[in-house]
Amino acid sequence: MAAYSDSSASEKPHITVVRPKFLQTVEKSNNIDASSSNNDDSETPIFSKRKILLRIPDQYKGDFMHLTVSKNWLVCLLAAPAPATQITLLRFFLLRALPPGAIALEKYLAGYKIANLFLDYTGHHMLISLIPKSPGLLADFLYIHATGPKVRRIEKFKDHEITSVAFNREYGTESSTGPILLGTNRGLIFETELTLEAEKPSYKKQVYDLGLGRPKYPINGLEFLRVPNTNQYLIIVAAPDYIFTFQETLRSDEKSLQSIFTGYVNGTQSHGFETAKTDLNYSVLKLYAQPGEKFASLWGWLCGSGIRHGRIAQSSITTEKFLLGDDLVPLDKDIEQRKHLSSEERRLSVPVSFVLTEYHVLLMYPDHIKGICLLNQQVVYEEYFHEQMGKLLNIVRDPFTGSVYVYTEKMLFSYKICDEHRHVWQIYLGKGLYDLAEAHAGDDKNKNLVLESKAQAAIQNGNYMAAAEILADTNNAFEEVCLKFIDLQDKRPIITYLRKRLDKLPTENNEEQLMVLVTWLVDLYLTEINYPGRSKAEKEEWQIAYDEFMRQFSVVKFVRANRATIHKLIAQHADNHNLAQFAIANEDYEEVVLQHLAAEKYLDALNILRKQKDPELYYKYCPIIMEFIPHETIEVLKSQGRKFQVTKLIPTLITIDTPLHIAEVTKYLEYCIYNLCETNTSVHNYLVRLYAQHQPPKVIEYLETEGHDASLVHYDINYALCVCLQFKVHEACVFLYCLLELWYDALDVALRFDMALAKATASKPKDEETKSELWLRIVCHEIEGTNDVKKALDLLNECNLLRIEDLLPFFSDFEKIDDFKEPICKALKVYNQKIQELQHDMAECTKQSERVQNDLENIRERCLIIESQEMCNSCDTYLLVKPFFVFGCGHKFHADCLEKSVVPHLISEESRKLTMLKQQLESMLTQSAAMAENSKELQKKREKLKHEIEEIVAADCPYCGLMIDTIDQPFVEDWDQVNVDWE
Repeated sequence: MAAYSDSSASEKPHITVVRPKFLQTVEKSNNIDASSSNNDDSETPIFSKRKILLRIPDQYKGDFMHLTVSKNWLVCLLAAPAPATQITLLRFFLLRALPPGAIALEKYLAGYKIANLFLDYTGHHMLISLIPKSPGLLADFLYIHATGPKVRRIEKFKDHEITSVAFNREYGTESSTGPILLGTNRGLIFETELTLEAEKPSYKKQVYDLGLGRPKYPINGLEFLRVPNTNQYLIIVAAPDYIFTFQETLRSDEKSLQSIFTGYVNGTQSHGFETAKTDLNYSVLKLYAQPGEKFASLWGWLCGSGIRHGRIAQSSITTEKFLLGDDLVPLDKDIEQRKHLSSEERRLSVPVSFVLTEYHVLLMYPDHIKGICLLNQQVVYEEYFHEQMGKLLNIVRDPFTGSVYVYTEKMLFSYKICDEHRHVWQIYLGKGLYDLAEAHAGDDKNKNLVLESKAQAAIQNGNYMAAAEILADTNNAFEEVCLKFIDLQDKRPIITYLRKRLDKLPTENNEEQLMVLVTWLVDLYLTEINYPGRSKAEKEEWQIAYDEFMRQFSVVKFVRANRATIHKLIAQHADNHNLAQFAIANEDYEEVVLQHLAAEKYLDALNILRKQKDPELYYKYCPIIMEFIPHETIEVLKSQGRKFQVTKLIPTLITIDTPLHIAEVTKYLEYCIYNLCETNTSVHNYLVRLYAQHQPPKVIEYLETEGHDASLVHYDINYALCVCLQFKVHEACVFLYCLLELWYDALDVALRFDMALAKATASKPKDEETKSELWLRIVCHEIEGTNDVKKALDLLNECNLLRIEDLLPFFSDFEKIDDFKEPICKALKVYNQKIQELQHDMAECTKQSERVQNDLENIRERCLIIESQEMCNSCDTYLLVKPFFVFGCGHKFHADCLEKSVVPHLISEESRKLTMLKQQLESMLTQSAAMAENSKELQKKREKLKHEIEEIVAADCPYCGLMIDTIDQPFVEDWDQVNVDWE
């Protein structure tokens, strides 16, 4: 079990480490932090070393050989001091005070020495690489699972020294490694899978050869990644002088990694590679991922020239290069300088290993640890290890928690990383990377410094607009910033700054500041709009910006509360357009209209009327505007549709009686009647008058459109008639007389100018007598005094109501009969035919009356015999038990059964009459019972009532009469009630 010496290690923002309270605390080590020139002594160091005490059982003694950590599982190899040969593998869980798992390995290491120790991401699969001590043996490696003491020698990889392992985070579990990659000292890459149950690997595949037959070309680093949310896989391989990259997209169900290398093996793809000049026979590859994340974000490669590092593409990679950036952290002495050093000096001047953090790299030299910032290559931490601590062996990082560990032969240390990004913003600021500096600045004070520097750089480059936007986000004094831009000829920077400050200004309790900003901005905008020499395009651009500013919510709110101030300011600039716009924005339309009328801008005034919603302003100002632009006024009125009361609007339009004005008003009335379906009588009357006075032919068109039904027309017929008589629109007068059924007046008017119209008018009455009289008037008008026989005969042919005898009185007594011979003969033939028809009808009537008389005599002698067993056709009981009725058809009914059958079919009037008669009869029966003797008069009345009742009830047989008459009526009237009854 391990113990961390610093109980505050859990303060790291991205991991939480629980430390047992019984562990020993070790003093803090001395270190330097030079990440920033303005650090003070009280600032917490970025890196601080803490000693970890492992509770190693007493029976296991010795020095550390190898150590690695993953997911808080720490695995180490201890070698007992000489002359003992005991080598023990211990496995600790750093968060629990449990005894470690221990496995003795000496019996598996005869003739071998341990080259390296590998631990998977779950902390359960351990690989130990073995190399022979003496000739005759082949390289080998051991596999150990955390749950059992059994050590397996992997025979399939005999003669392959494993120098690096890429474990599988996607498919690796506690019981199986999943497909993993193994790199050897000859540049070979194998794929295999190791499991808890199987004694041997399930398979062994050589997937690639980087050594190309060379006896020694070690693979010093091997990493395997999967791009998030894709099936694209990346593999990074590091050799002493090269770093290689492979990528491929696999099927979703494909687990084997061999397919990644297939395209590279057959030559269809070429792997990406980076080379480095080196004098080292090794290199170190490390990746950095946020604790708990599977996909790494940074890569680092230790080679002869230093630490090369950069980012890894975080999304799907479409090119071979996914290792982005290639920055170099140089070593203390470059390759050329190291050539002149002794072997010992050269060994001490080159790092043995390193680990990456988010912004730093921790380099492990043979005798010290050095921390360097990746952004500015400045040393932020350096500490030497004295001989009593033992030889420095390695520095490792737990990929799950992000904890960094350094171990010597005798001791184990952890490194606490405290707020390592604290000075990153200053580094970015120094490089002029202002956006990155702002993103990492943290508190408002630092952000303000970054923004000030960014703005100052923009000012130096002459980019005042950008500077204004930046300074608006700072807390610098308002006056100080304004002085930077106030003298510039270009006012856009100061406007930009003021607007951004206005946007950030809280609306509550800041009335004075709001007034200063808004009024100043309005003044600046109006000054720029009306600046002498401005082109039309420039004015429009400034006007658009001003309009957009005036629509802001905070500005609108302020302006409504301070209308007088803003109105006065705009008026001082003599800007009529914006003054009008301001009035419109505040819905003071009448003032705008008056301004335009005063300036004789009638079209502008009309446009303002169109924008507002108060119809009273139309009634008030349309007469004035109509006088000057009648056509435009009418078009605007038409565009408003039903917004107005036409009866209120029309009287205001006739101000000038010119043809143009009258034509436009007429057009508007037609629009109201035919498009808006206006039915007001006064509107229609007005249109009739305009038509009669100025366009007489249109009167009859309008009247025909309204129709020939006097009850449905929308105009006043009498008024229209008076107007048409006044302006002598004769055809319309005839139409209107006919509508009033004043046929004689209509005919008199028609006879004055159009005989065809007169004849059509005479044919309109439905009364034949009236129609005949009208035609006689036409005859009198045409014939009287002329004795024109031909014309008379033509009229006789046109009207079938006229007879020759009707025309004869209009001729003189001395007219020759020869001219009338044919029509007289024709008339006589017609009369003769009618006489014969009447005689035939009289004979038929006589015969019919005789037949009826015979039938009546036969009926008197007819009788019906009623048997005792006869049944009522309605209730199927004996007929003679109650009063009954017998019909000629043979059907027989009790009196009450007959009444029940007939009453539902009676009309309401007959039903009421029957009820009244029955009440009267009942009343008489009551009176006769009270009287001692029935008077004859009362008895006659009673018999009369009974007779009337029988005439209603027994008027017809229900089966032979009523049922036949009501055959088309439905059986069921109320289906809802039927449904309720059935339920």
